Amino acid sequence: MKTNSFARQVDYATALRLVRDRAARVMPPATRVPVARATGRVAAADIMARTCRPPADISAMDGYAFAHDAMVAHGRLPVAGRTVAGDAAISLAPGHARAILTGAHIPAGADCVMAAERMAVVDGTVAPTAPLPASGANIRRQGEEFASGTRLVAAGQRLDWRHVALLSSQGVGDVAVIRRPRVSVVSNGAELAADAPGACPDSNAPMLASMLTGIGARVTTHAAPTDNVARQAACLHAARRGADVMVTTGGISVGDTDHMLDILRDAGARVMFRGVAIRPGRPLTVLEHDGQTIFCLPGNPGAAAICALMFVWPYLRTIMGQDMPRPGVCATADFTADAPPGVTLFIPVSLHPGPQGWLCRRVPTVGASDIIAFSRADALLAVTQDSPIRAGQPAWGMPLRADM
Repeated sequence: MKTNSFARQVDYATALRLVRDRAARVMPPATRVPVARATGRVAAADIMARTCRPPADISAMDGYAFAHDAMVAHGRLPVAGRTVAGDAAISLAPGHARAILTGAHIPAGADCVMAAERMAVVDGTVAPTAPLPASGANIRRQGEEFASGTRLVAAGQRLDWRHVALLSSQGVGDVAVIRRPRVSVVSNGAELAADAPGACPDSNAPMLASMLTGIGARVTTHAAPTDNVARQAACLHAARRGADVMVTTGGISVGDTDHMLDILRDAGARVMFRGVAIRPGRPLTVLEHDGQTIFCLPGNPGAAAICALMFVWPYLRTIMGQDMPRPGVCATADFTADAPPGVTLFIPVSLHPGPQGWLCRRVPTVGASDIIAFSRADALLAVTQDSPIRAGQPAWGMPLRADM
């Protein structure tokens, strides 16, 4: 049976399950990077605390440390020295106070710290000028933040500045992270040639490179501005080298110049599924070849974007250990939409503040080739026969903006 037929079409849920199942069996190896350069990387393993924090009882402010009972009994105590952060722990002379700075070890025998601005120093003694705090006040206790052995970062966590601070506070110099998946993006078609009579700029490769780089992939782009089978095959062969994942756009429908699937099949690739019951994006096909996963996306930009968002993103997130889906956004629809039986329809919507939360409005689109609709949309709604959109009812969408 010719690969171009859609006899092996599956529904959206089945396609997504097949993609996720394959991803679950693929895990790029780990590598180590300096903590300072770990932002945006994904932890390859749990990271545990080496020590408790704070590592000892320390002062929460600049002031004076003393025994609470002694200050209550005498009202004023002589000052014996000063402790600063980094000094070794010492013992407090009985019946004395000691100047102390934020982060310094609490002297043994002291159980209270009072802010310097709330105390008066006269002739080498110190006395409160405000009500005395309770015993134990203004002392950060050993291990109150976390104990040694506490899990600080879970495997699969995408690291950012918060984790850099946390790990650096533990003296962690480098961290094991999942190697960035290497993705080759291939656009093809004679219309991409600069000298073609009906030349079209390539928007798919830059779009996909930006989209996939944004979730942590290392992306290289390749172009086969031709409908010549031999030249397209040579481009695909070059793009496959060193890649974990290959993403192609165009050339996968049933036209005379749609050669991608036959080229890949002839090279030994196995079709996982051919076509998905979605609109737009039906021609989407996924193959595997010698451990490499190949996503063949439609050439129309709108359809390519939806297929990448709904299939390539989940695949890459899973192989990077980030199997949690992006949180959805809930909004009240101001329109009604139904999907044909067995089809999942993806609708771009814009979000607007309403009296009781977000309102979503359908973004006008001319179909699979539409590229401006996405620049006007904030989320994507999935509509099925069993889950139609009804005006005035809540609808869940996939956010398209990074700040949502």
